[in-house]
This record gives sequence, structure tokens and C-alpha cells, in this order.
Amino acid sequence: MRLLNAEEVTGLLSMDEAIRLLSQAFPIISAGQFSQAHRQQVALSEGTGLMMGAAAHGVGFGCKVVSVVPGNAARGLAGVTGLVLLMDEVTGEPLALLEGAQLTALRTAALNGCAMDLLAREDARVGLLVGCGTQANAQAEAMTAVRDLRELRVLGREPSRTAAFVARLQKRLSLDVHAVSDAEQALEDVDLVTAATNSLTPVLPGERVPDGCHVSGIGSFRPDMQELDRALIERADIFVESREGAMAEAGELIAAAAKGVSRPQDWNELGEVMAGARPGRQDAQQVTFFKSVGHAVFDLVIAKALLDRAELEGVGSTWQP
Repeated sequence: MRLLNAEEVTGLLSMDEAIRLLSQAFPIISAGQFSQAHRQQVALSEGTGLMMGAAAHGVGFGCKVVSVVPGNAARGLAGVTGLVLLMDEVTGEPLALLEGAQLTALRTAALNGCAMDLLAREDARVGLLVGCGTQANAQAEAMTAVRDLRELRVLGREPSRTAAFVARLQKRLSLDVHAVSDAEQALEDVDLVTAATNSLTPVLPGERVPDGCHVSGIGSFRPDMQELDRALIERADIFVESREGAMAEAGELIAAAAKGVSRPQDWNELGEVMAGARPGRQDAQQVTFFKSVGHAVFDLVIAKALLDRAELEGVGSTWQP
């Protein structure tokens, strides 16, 4: 069995490669060509524990255990930690154990990259990233991978942490990266928004989102979390990984459906859009909203690709259970 740590996971696949891989996984989900256990959540003393697993033909069988502890930042620790176990689909033998936080950040950013590439206007030039936590680096990379942005704004809760994040990001990206402190001003003339926070309450005023903007909400993952508000949902066409998953875990959409603001049958699965069964962006003024809660098939696809590349390049260590 191959063991891959966080640094090894980070360096094996480029964002462009990961986006291409996951673009092939969305149709698997919409066609139901997988077996999945419903994601389990357990309350930790200061956070949430998540357990999920799936099997897909030609990919494998795997499970992931993740902890989300927002208070870890004050301890100097990562807010998201976890492990992914990949096993052989036929024999059930363990194949790899991979660090889970970086794998999750890569796959979440890549699937958002798929959504943005499908739904954002081709001429999108101004982006807004809300949050500067575990997911933020990869999300910024995905945003700039799918659109030729000239400006990326970063809205965070803590000014010093946001400034440090922006400084690190500016060294890596060849565009104007700068911090913003006011949500309404941050939305002025913006074309592409990614919200990547653990907020229980909305972080942006939906009525101020410009016409033609695409918004992705990838941070909240429980029914009681509403990272984006009802005003946005009322204005936008809604896109999800799966309607079933969204109805179980997407707090914004669950609340909107309960109030009769939005109907699950009107939410478009990205796999359906890719297959031509549902429309994507239809005009330059349309507001689109992709709500992600994750899916175990994406973890499988990325884990398998990481293992294949690691074996090809001799990366990682081996362990016999």
C-alpha cells in the first residue's frame, strides 16, 4: 500500500489536470453509475467529523474521514484534517492511504473549476474570493485556471490573516491580488465569485451581486449552514453536483425550498448540463449559482489519479498492512 503525505499530494497533479479529470466524473454521478454511502456527520467537541465512501467501476472503492475544526486557526493548526483510503474495486485490497485535507482542497477547487468553466462568462475578468482558509489557495488557482482574470479580490474576516494570505497569493499569481474589507464594495463590477467559508450566516448580500455574475458556494456543508443568502437564490439559476446531495446538505437551498423560493426539480445537475440535458448559461445577464456539498466519487477519481501518478514517478512510501 502506498502512503502519500500532504506535500506529495499537492505536487502530483496540476489544477488543469484535476479539472479535466473531474469533468469526466460529473456525468458518472448524474447517470447513477456509482455506489455511495450517505455522508455521515458526527459532532466533535469544537467541530464536525465527516465520513464518506463510494465505489465506481473502473475507479475503485474508497472512504474518507475528515475533521472540520474552525477554532484550530487560533491554535496554529489546520482547520481541516483527514485521510483517504483507496482500495481495489475487485479484490477489496487496500491500495493507498492519502493525506485528506490537501486532496479535498484539490478536488473541491477542481470541481468548482468545472462549474466555473461551464457557467461563468467567457469575458470574466474580475474575481472575488471570500475566505482565506484551507480551501482558499486551491480555489484561487482554479479561478485563474478557467478564466483570464486581471484582478482577484479577497474578502476575509481577520485583516492581518487576509493581508498575509494576499501577499502569499500575489507572489504566485500574475494578476492584481488585493484585500477588500466591505462586502458590498467587493461585489462592484465583479464577474466571478467563490465563497469558501464555514460561516453559518450569509457572507454576501445577494441583491448586490451584479447581473451576469457567476457565484460558487463551496464552504458550507450542513443543513444549518447558509453561506449565501436567499436574495441570491431568488435571482440565480441553480446548479449542483446532485439534487439528492443538495437536498440533504445544502443549507441555503434547503431553506429556500422550505420557503417555496426555489424547487429542487429546477436545480440543474452539472452532469446534465454537460450531457446537454439541461441548459447552462444562456445569456450575458444571467446570474448563475453553483452550490457544492462535495461527492465521494470526486474523492475517488482524484485519489486514483494521484496513486497512478505516484506509482509512475516513484513518489511516496510503501507499507504492508
